[in-house]
Amino acid sequence: MNLPSTTGLAGGVLAAKERGRAAPQLTVALSYAILLGGMCTIAAAIYTILVSYSSLPWWDTWEYISAMAKGESPLSASWLWRQHNEHRMVIQKLFFAVDLKMFRARQVFLLASIVVIQVLHSGLWAWSMRVLGGWRGALWRSGVGLVAFCIFCPSPWLNYTMGFQVCYVLSPMFATLSFVGLLLYWKDSQRHPGEQGSSRFLWLPVSILAALCGTYSLANGNLLWPLLLAAAVLLKLRAAAVSYAITGAVNTFVYFYRYVRPAYHADPIASLGAPVAVIKYVAVYFGSSWVNGPIVAAEIIGVVGLGVGLMVLLRTPYYVRNSQPFALQLVLTIAFCAGTAIVTAAGRINFGVKEAWENRYQTFALPFWCSLGLPLLGYVYSLRTKPQRFVVAQICLLAVMVRGAMLAEHPIGEARAHGFGLNLASMALRTGVYSPMVLERIAERSDRLLVGVEYLRAHQLSLFSDWDAALLGSPLDNVLRVASPNECRGRLEFAPLEDSTAPGFFVSGWAWDDKHHQPAREVVATTDGIITGLAAVGYKPLNTGASDPAILNSYSGFAGYVRQSKPGAVLKVYAVLRDNPPSACYFDATDQQHRTAE
Repeated sequence: MNLPSTTGLAGGVLAAKERGRAAPQLTVALSYAILLGGMCTIAAAIYTILVSYSSLPWWDTWEYISAMAKGESPLSASWLWRQHNEHRMVIQKLFFAVDLKMFRARQVFLLASIVVIQVLHSGLWAWSMRVLGGWRGALWRSGVGLVAFCIFCPSPWLNYTMGFQVCYVLSPMFATLSFVGLLLYWKDSQRHPGEQGSSRFLWLPVSILAALCGTYSLANGNLLWPLLLAAAVLLKLRAAAVSYAITGAVNTFVYFYRYVRPAYHADPIASLGAPVAVIKYVAVYFGSSWVNGPIVAAEIIGVVGLGVGLMVLLRTPYYVRNSQPFALQLVLTIAFCAGTAIVTAAGRINFGVKEAWENRYQTFALPFWCSLGLPLLGYVYSLRTKPQRFVVAQICLLAVMVRGAMLAEHPIGEARAHGFGLNLASMALRTGVYSPMVLERIAERSDRLLVGVEYLRAHQLSLFSDWDAALLGSPLDNVLRVASPNECRGRLEFAPLEDSTAPGFFVSGWAWDDKHHQPAREVVATTDGIITGLAAVGYKPLNTGASDPAILNSYSGFAGYVRQSKPGAVLKVYAVLRDNPPSACYFDATDQQHRTAE
C-alpha cells in the first residue's frame, strides 16, 4: 500500500491554513460589499421619493383635509383621538398637523420624516446588534447591511409617495425600541446592584413609552403589550411584568372604549373560524416579498418562512437560558410581524387573498425575513472552524441584494407612475378641467375631495402653494421669461374632453429641455398670450419621433388640461425650462400652433 509522503501531508496542512487565513479576509471584503448594498438601498429609497414626489394628497389624507375644511382643529383632542378605519393614529396626526401648519401641507416634511424615522430604526438595529448581540467586525457590517436593505427596500413604494404612510414606519420602529428597552432592562438586571454601567431603571420606562407610541401609530401596536408581558414573565422580571400588565390593561381599555369596527371589514372573531383562508392570506402576506406571482408561489414561500419562524420561536427557552438578548429581540420581532399579518388577515379577509399583495404590507413582511436571516448569519459565523460557511451565507445575501437591485425598477416605476398620476390630477384640479374619473383615482369620496380642494385653494396649501400655482390666468410674459425656441424640442396632441366639469382639452406629448439636457420641468399652454393650461411632465413616451438616445430613454412625456376659450383664439404650448427662475420655450410652430374650434 502506498502511503502519502511527509512532504505531501505538510503541504496539505499548509494549504488548509492558507484557506483558513483567506476566508476571514474574504468575509471582511464581503461584509463591506453587503454594507454598501444596504447603503445603496437607502439611496434607492431617497431616489424613489425624489422622482415620484407630488404635493397633492392621496386617498386617506383627504379625510383629514376635509375635516380641517369643516372647522376641525388639527390639534384638538377630539380629532386626534378619533378613529381612522381601525386605528387611533394620534402620533401620525401630530405629524400631519406640523406639515399643515408649518410646511403648507406639501408632504415634504412627511416624506422627509419617513426617511429620518427609517434611518433611526436602522441605527437602533445596528446599535442593538453591538450592545445586545456583541456583534463586531464582518458579522456586524453584514447584519447592518441586511437591516438597511430590508427597512429601505423600495417594495413598499407607497411609503415613499404618500406622506400619510408615516404611521407605517413609526409602528415597527417603536416596536423595536420597546423590545430593545425590555432586553436592556433584563441585561442590566443581571448586574450586581451598584455595578458600573447599570441603568436598568431607565430602560423599562423607555420600553413602556415606546409601546404606547406604537399603539397610537397603528392598531397593531396593541400586540406589543401581550408580547412584552409574556417576555417579562419568561425572563422572570416581576416589576416589568406588573408594569406591562397594568399599563397594557389600562391602555387596551382606553383604546377600545367606544371603539367602532369598520363596517366594511371582516369580523376578526368570525374570520378565525376559517383558518385555511387566514393562513393563505398570511402566507401571501410574507411570500409576496420574493415573487410577483403567481399566488401559489407566494403561498409556498410564505408557509416555508412561517415554518422557519416557528422553529426560531421554539428556541426561545434556549436563548433565555444562555442569556442571548439579541436573539430574543429577533424572536419578539418575528412574533410581532406574524401577529400583525394574522390580525390584518382576520380583519381584511373579505377583500380576498389578493389584497395581501398590497405593497404597504411589506413594511412588516421585510423585517420578518430580516429577523430570520440575522440568526442564520450569527449561527454560521459562530462556526469558527468552518469559516467558509459564513462566506457562503454572505454570498447568498449578496445574491439576494443583487436580485433585489435588478427588480427595483418595478416598484420604483410604479411609484413614479403613481406620482405622475397625482401631478396630472393637480393640473386638472387647478385648471378646473377634469372628468369624474380623475377624482375617483385620488380620493375614496369625491365630496371630501372637493371640500378639501377648496380649503387648500383658500389657504394656498399643497398644490396651490407650488411655484406655478399663480400662473393660470396670467400673461405669459409677466410670469416667465420667454426663451429661444432653439432651447427645447417636443411634440403634442390635443383631444377635446366630453365629460369634463368645464369645457376644455386634454393635451399630451413630450417636451425636452435642450439647454439642460433634461425633460422639461413642466408644460404650459397659452391662449392669445394668457396661460390657460398646465401639464405635468414625468412619464416615458412610447414614441418621441427623435433619434437622440437621451430623449428616447427619458421621462419627457407630459399630459395636462387646457381651458377652452373663445372660438378662433390662438393656442400655443411652451416647455418650462429648468432655469432659475424658470423660463418658457415655445415648441416648433410647424404643426403645433392650433386654433380653438369655431
